[in-house]
Amino acid sequence: MNVWLVQTGEPLPLDERVRKMRTALLAEKLLERGHDVLWWVSGFDHFRKKWITRQSGKLTLPNGIALNAISGIGYKRNISLSRVVDHRLIARKFAKMALRESMPDIIIASTPPHDLAYQAAKFAHKLNIPLVVDIRDTWPDLFIGIFGSRLEASFRCLLRQEFRMTRDTMRIGTALIGATEKFLQWGLDYAGREAGVLDKVFYLGYQKRKGIRRTQPIEKFADLSDILSKKFLVFFVGTLSPSYHNPSILLDAAELLKNDQGIHFVIAGDGELHAQLKERAGHLKNASVVGWVNQDEMEYLLRHSSVGACPSTKSVDLPTNKAFAYGAAGLPIISSFGGELKNLIEKYRIGFFYEPNDVRSLVKCISRLRDDFELYNQMSGNAENVFSRFFDADKIYHDYAEHIERVFSE
Repeated sequence: MNVWLVQTGEPLPLDERVRKMRTALLAEKLLERGHDVLWWVSGFDHFRKKWITRQSGKLTLPNGIALNAISGIGYKRNISLSRVVDHRLIARKFAKMALRESMPDIIIASTPPHDLAYQAAKFAHKLNIPLVVDIRDTWPDLFIGIFGSRLEASFRCLLRQEFRMTRDTMRIGTALIGATEKFLQWGLDYAGREAGVLDKVFYLGYQKRKGIRRTQPIEKFADLSDILSKKFLVFFVGTLSPSYHNPSILLDAAELLKNDQGIHFVIAGDGELHAQLKERAGHLKNASVVGWVNQDEMEYLLRHSSVGACPSTKSVDLPTNKAFAYGAAGLPIISSFGGELKNLIEKYRIGFFYEPNDVRSLVKCISRLRDDFELYNQMSGNAENVFSRFFDADKIYHDYAEHIERVFSE
């Protein structure tokens, strides 16, 4: 098959140090199965806020996957008018550029961004091409209620075009794929139908890498060598954003635990809060903000960590890649995410759930795992087993690629 993947929000694995996420992992599996893959991407790196290329055109990954980069205007903040304009411009450019390419046999369009997915859906519908909609978020519904129930009607009216695009995309989809059960049902509700045989859930998962030894030194962390080898490490990796996954509570916990010499907090990642968090951590002896990390550096920190943190400012039901990475490393998870992650934590005893913004409960969870060696080992083993059973990316994306072939053949 000639397969188009339409997704602009992932880091591009231009070298092996960049962690591969959902589209990159799926693209590899499709390539292994003998299919041609064209991945439509943005020329702007959403995570690092840097340009990959300012010109629209073709690029090629080291593994041979072809990219078609679309240039927007870029943006500095995730929540900004510039980002809205950037995404809308890319969606419109896609509609024109797609006409100049060899026609695909099938299209897999991810949402968000919803406007780009909508343009891919319109293109597929016009040319009678099978469309798989990969649902990773519930935009625009995600923001309903932020400004209170009184403003919900006004909010819906203001964004009526966005709701319409989302509805039309789901209705056009030959198959709807959810990153969680909730996401799949959300898409089906928009489509106005029950689940069919082609509608499935494929979790985000995590690709566990081999060959990065615990003792292998990483120059970037030379100043942390004693801490990494001797402390009970609470680790966070992710976007440092003021949105729901704001990790500031970890520094609040560090302040409460400042007299405990055995626990240390490490926050890795980049984003709008980086400078603020780094300044705060500079006044704490038991916290470090290390900035953006590549794949090797993240694996190294995971192998030295004791617990993985998934803080959230509200009990959202969203998947989070960091939880899968923690599980792959056998780390118990301390999380304030609701929904499926909370259910997994409680059902399989892979860590603790604490209520969002409850720093004392967070501290209690950390201290309990540090002090109860038997409980820690039990939860660590459980976390690794759950990862192997449900969230191993090699199996998930093998099955996903196989399912795409089924959608095409139906």
